[in-house]
Formats: sequence, structure tokens, C-alpha cells
Amino acid sequence: MLRQLKNLFFSVQTYNDLSPDIEMRRVVNHGLYCRRSLTLQQWFESFWQPRAIAAPVVAFVYDRLKAYSGVEMARVWPDDRLDADLKFSLICWFDWQLNLCEDFQQQFGGDAIDPLAIYNLDTVDELVVFLNRQFDKSFSGNRERKPHEPTPQPSTENAPESSPETG
Repeated sequence: MLRQLKNLFFSVQTYNDLSPDIEMRRVVNHGLYCRRSLTLQQWFESFWQPRAIAAPVVAFVYDRLKAYSGVEMARVWPDDRLDADLKFSLICWFDWQLNLCEDFQQQFGGDAIDPLAIYNLDTVDELVVFLNRQFDKSFSGNRERKPHEPTPQPSTENAPESSPETG
């Protein structure tokens, strides 16, 4: 009986250690509040389209990082550091990199991505570029994208409905 109670206590303690820090999430979002809020389409056109990043990758990152972290991606910039600025190791579940890799493979196919590769990326920019390379690899076997083909536009399904604020 004592052993079961001890196991329960350590399980609850471990759960708290591995779960997101909701207060830190609030602090991060508060810090981003002064920035202009961008819809998915604006985020894509402002930061990623000029660099030939695939729209489906941008939409995936915009949607999934918000789901994992609770951070308002509409206010995140490419040079924001995942851990130092956005505090992902504190505000996400401990296995967010693994979930990202699994979700990416499920959505786009291709080879499995090593979660340690995600762990070693520093900025949102590095993450998007890395995932775009994986996206290109998964489609290079199926068909090559021709240079004159337009980049598919991201879905605005998960984009904020409000108009962007001035910043």
C-alpha cells in the first residue's frame, strides 16, 4: 500500500515537472502583445514567400506551434529563439519535438524526422527552413516542383479573424 502511494506521489510530481508552465506562457504572450498581429497569409507573405518557403510548411508551423505552445504565432518573428525568447521548453509539453516530427510526417509523408534535429534548432527561422527542406525531400521523389509553378497559398482556415493591429 505504501509503495502504491509513493508511486502515485512521484507520478504527480513528474507530471508537474513535464507539463507546460501556464504562467510562463502568459508572460511570453504578454511580451509579444506589442507586436503587430499577422494573419497566416500576412505571415507567409511577409517572412516566408520571399525566401521561397513552401506555403503548406508555413501553414503547418503557424498552426502546430500555436497548438503545442499556446503562443500566438501571429506575433512571432523568424528570428525569435524557440527556447530563449519563446520559452518552448517551459511552455510546451516535454515531447513537443517528437509530436512535431510525427505530425509533419503524417501530414506530408516522407522519411521520419529525428526529433533531436528539431531539438538542436535555435530560431523559428531555422525550424521553418529545416521543415521546408524535409518537405522538398518528400516531394522530390514524387515530382519535382518546376521553377515557374506558383507556390501554393496557405490556408487561412486557422488565421485570426481580426484585422492586424498596427505596431
